[in-house]
Amino acid sequence: MKHILATLILLSIYTVFLGSGIAQDSTQWKLPEGAKARLSKGEIRGISFSSDGTQIAVGSATGIWLYDAQTGAELALFTDHVSETGLVAFSPDGKTLVNGMYDTILIWDVATGKFLKSIKRQRARINALRILEDNKTLLCENYDGSVRLWDVTTGLEIKNFNPKSSDGFGDVLRSAFGYEVTTAGIYLNKNHDNGLYAVGYENGKIRLKDATTGKLQKTFQGAKERVSQLVFSPDSTHLVANYANAPICLWDVPIGQSLKTLTQNAKMWGILKFSQDGKTLACQKQSGEIELWDVATKILRTTLGEDLRIPIHTLAFSPDAKTVVAANPNGEIRIWNTNTGAEVSVFSTAHTRKFGALAFSPDSTRLASGHINTIMLWDARTFTQLSNRVDTNAWINAVVFSPDGSTLNSVKSFSFKKRTRGPFIKEGVRSTLSLWDTRTGDKLSDLPVESYLGELPKLSGVQNSSSSTTGAIGVVVFSQNGSMLATALNSKKATKDYRFTLHLWNIPHRTVNLTLKGHTDTVNALAFTAEGQTLASGSDDGTIRLWETSTGTEILKLEPGKTRALAFSTDGKILASVSSSIRIYKIQLWNIATGSLLTSIKGENNPENVLAFSPDSKILASGSRDGTIQLWDVATGNKLSTLKGHVDWVNALVFSADGNTLASGSQDGAIFLWNVPH
Repeated sequence: MKHILATLILLSIYTVFLGSGIAQDSTQWKLPEGAKARLSKGEIRGISFSSDGTQIAVGSATGIWLYDAQTGAELALFTDHVSETGLVAFSPDGKTLVNGMYDTILIWDVATGKFLKSIKRQRARINALRILEDNKTLLCENYDGSVRLWDVTTGLEIKNFNPKSSDGFGDVLRSAFGYEVTTAGIYLNKNHDNGLYAVGYENGKIRLKDATTGKLQKTFQGAKERVSQLVFSPDSTHLVANYANAPICLWDVPIGQSLKTLTQNAKMWGILKFSQDGKTLACQKQSGEIELWDVATKILRTTLGEDLRIPIHTLAFSPDAKTVVAANPNGEIRIWNTNTGAEVSVFSTAHTRKFGALAFSPDSTRLASGHINTIMLWDARTFTQLSNRVDTNAWINAVVFSPDGSTLNSVKSFSFKKRTRGPFIKEGVRSTLSLWDTRTGDKLSDLPVESYLGELPKLSGVQNSSSSTTGAIGVVVFSQNGSMLATALNSKKATKDYRFTLHLWNIPHRTVNLTLKGHTDTVNALAFTAEGQTLASGSDDGTIRLWETSTGTEILKLEPGKTRALAFSTDGKILASVSSSIRIYKIQLWNIATGSLLTSIKGENNPENVLAFSPDSKILASGSRDGTIQLWDVATGNKLSTLKGHVDWVNALVFSADGNTLASGSQDGAIFLWNVPH
């Protein structure tokens, strides 16, 4: 009853600061200017229980989302549409919420949703973030081992703990003798006037210092391996150390003695955290599962996530230490009992993994998005995720609908394979093309897509031979109607004659059409004309080359500098490119018939990463690495508007068929639909 009453009060409060509030669909909450909907909330980067255990805060690319811990219902969104949201933490009194990832920490009032203060700091990835017991002091631990204290009210720095005592030649000496600092952890008492500062080194040593005076207290020597993580128990009586290639070790801090190695797994990674009562320790295995250890008995209680296909990404204990909440990159949030390991609840959200591909259906009613190994289908009219979600086992690099919208093609990242036998070499690129039914989500077929050059002799007996395979080797692109597929071979393991070649397939006939040679450096961008008759390729060799797809003939060569992105106008008459020369980035529009430059637009400080023309070819959209999207007037080169909502690289832009909507996808996993000005 108490929980229900608290939830009702919160709902009424949130209704005030959300405007139409709870009655409004969450895809409409606090949208950035110019946006009509938020489809994917972006990858989960941090999670935290409220002080009373009734709410869960999730830090994602689109802001901090508050969920009801029992039902999974969305309660609120905190966002400024600019700052990267990573770790999140409630104050002990539950009134304040903080979040941060790199160079900015944001502070929010939980009751009103009001943004209180922004703390600017030196850019460094945050390892731990929390508000101390006085509800006034913010503690921030960084991966470089430094720790800082900030005043929550004023935003002023109180103290800076830095384990590195020298730079320059001192750094070289420390590294040479194994005394390079690799990590640090801190404990402070309630008044912050006494504490311990643990510093880990490359050679496995751990030094405990007085947090106030810096005076050395003790030195621990466990495994002679790099110390990668150090975490104090809440009362500072225990210190857990994670080593690079040795089991985790639990130390008794007062007596300076190793108590036990808690696991025989020599490579633990990621999550290492004590419950607030100090009785349970969570540590993550390399395979992604979470081990829960009883600190008093040093016995493994249970292992969480052994049945999960996607590894746990972030974790938090409830204030009473009875449950633990964890999330994976696909947005599934699970709560377990810390004593038994029994699953208490599970709910899915619209948080998604890193983003790789985006495509509208021909009638613009549906949107397909690829997120590492997951394809999602969205209703572009109701802004809802459709039930026909399909999963694969590798990074989705490109997606495209069939002309009638009934099927969807997806292709995984291409890999490079090379085999040698004596002086003979056979090398090539390969991937898998999948065909999906968009109405049911069923996979209809998997087709191998391969291209090889060279042959190995067929000799009898055992012959000396070797083979090697590398990962993703370059950009991949479908033609607009899905009939053609192209990729670039950028692997430096390829022979000189084969490196930086382009590979072109005719999808319906499942045949390798052509291997195109000409580039001499990494190919960063590929683009087809609408009908697929021409392929453009842009490279670090300073050239853009246009190819006739039926013959493979090079029909035009431009020399704008290193090229990052390409896009053809709908009628195929204009090619847009993003090129750089000595860190000066330009968007350039080219007349394909003559090869002449039509317009040159000086880019922003952050280079544009992707381009897209509107269906009428009057507007050019460009997405940059800082998350902003620019809309340009093609005729004049003037900027029409700037759209701000993403906080990481924009790597996909696509217009709806009527040109009224622009869909954008980012490296941060977020997807927005934008109104296009006319």
